[in-house]
Amino acid sequence: MHLKRVFGVFICLLFASSVFAGESPKFSGYMFGDYYWVAGNHNPDIEGRNGFWFRRIYFTFDQKLADHLSVRLRFEMASPGNFTSASKIEPFVKDAYLKYTFGRHRLVVGLSPTPTWEVIEKHWGYRSVEKTPLDLQKFGSSRDLGIALLGSLDKNGKIRYHVMIANGSGTKGETNEGKKFLASLGFYPTKSVFIEIYGDYDDRPGETDRYTLQGFIGLKGSWGRFGVHYAHQTRQVEGGDDLELDLASVFGVLKIAEKTFVFARYDRMFDPNPDGAKISYIPFDPAAKSNFLVAGFDFHVAERVQVMPNIEVVFYDNVDGDKPDTDVIPRLTVFYKF
Repeated sequence: MHLKRVFGVFICLLFASSVFAGESPKFSGYMFGDYYWVAGNHNPDIEGRNGFWFRRIYFTFDQKLADHLSVRLRFEMASPGNFTSASKIEPFVKDAYLKYTFGRHRLVVGLSPTPTWEVIEKHWGYRSVEKTPLDLQKFGSSRDLGIALLGSLDKNGKIRYHVMIANGSGTKGETNEGKKFLASLGFYPTKSVFIEIYGDYDDRPGETDRYTLQGFIGLKGSWGRFGVHYAHQTRQVEGGDDLELDLASVFGVLKIAEKTFVFARYDRMFDPNPDGAKISYIPFDPAAKSNFLVAGFDFHVAERVQVMPNIEVVFYDNVDGDKPDTDVIPRLTVFYKF
């Protein structure tokens, strides 16, 4: 059956199930995309490219099944971001889980958000502009299939946790016997500041296991938001030396008018990322250490619509005496939700 037909059948089944269950379902979603121009790039094959694309489309179904039990099914789709594919926009399952709530805790079973950057992405607040650093540099996955437990360790919500055991294959199928173990612990001493520490261990085939550690400090207020982030990942290399990757990031969001914000972020990759060329929409040179900058304005033109002119710049360190050309991508990003 064609993928579009499968998607249509799913929607019909969800609607029918909600009717027979006697509960009011909630359908929601959002979309964001850009007009982009690759004004400069280390890869001459994509320099000068320009056009329109959707970088994310969400369609979400939520339903309460009982007092403490709920279900979510979410589809995601996006334009190809590799500058070579002409394939159509097609949906895939992003979330599919049951959630049981008991007291201050939630048990989640299925394909659900991981603790890797769930909190950081919400604090950054501009996934519509760019992914968070670990997401951008392919240090992990935002979703995985498994069992998660999350909640608060105290009644005031000042100590929060999220632990998960999962396949380690993201939204793809399981291909090995190993599992991934993920955990985060957040400290929220006040409403305006929080600290989160995170670690994971990914049991991969052979001698290719991965370990990740990160720390994040976030500040927020009526003026805006600020964040500082540091992460380290060890990637075992079968028959060779381990690959050590270090990343640091800092960002700020400033409210300059009632419905206008200015934002900026700087990421530093202290080591070349061998997966850099695979990064969608803004491929990095995989052989060079990199500095990533993004900055722009956010105009809330309607209750559910944001227009965000922005620019992304990547400049590189020398590689054997040769410095890759700087990547420069001005964009006009539009975000809207329903």
